[in-house]
Amino acid sequence: MGAIEFVGDRESKTRFDPSLKVGARVSKAARDGGLIARAMPHGDILGFAPPLVTTKAEIDEIVSIAEKAVRLVMDDLVRAGQKL
Repeated sequence: MGAIEFVGDRESKTRFDPSLKVGARVSKAARDGGLIARAMPHGDILGFAPPLVTTKAEIDEIVSIAEKAVRLVMDDLVRAGQKL
């Protein structure tokens, strides 16, 4: 299992405003890209649970799709005036 936690400021670990629903938005963007990743209910966290037989190529694909989803959501937040 693995997870990514999203925060508005890395240094202070300040969380995003809950109304932005960053974790859920990234989860949806990942799903739209073909990756099932779960938004965790206790924060802006995206969880992964690939099978134990996952190959390196499949992990690379998971990371690539997740990265695209994160960039898409972060770009949307910046366009909406959110300071990151």
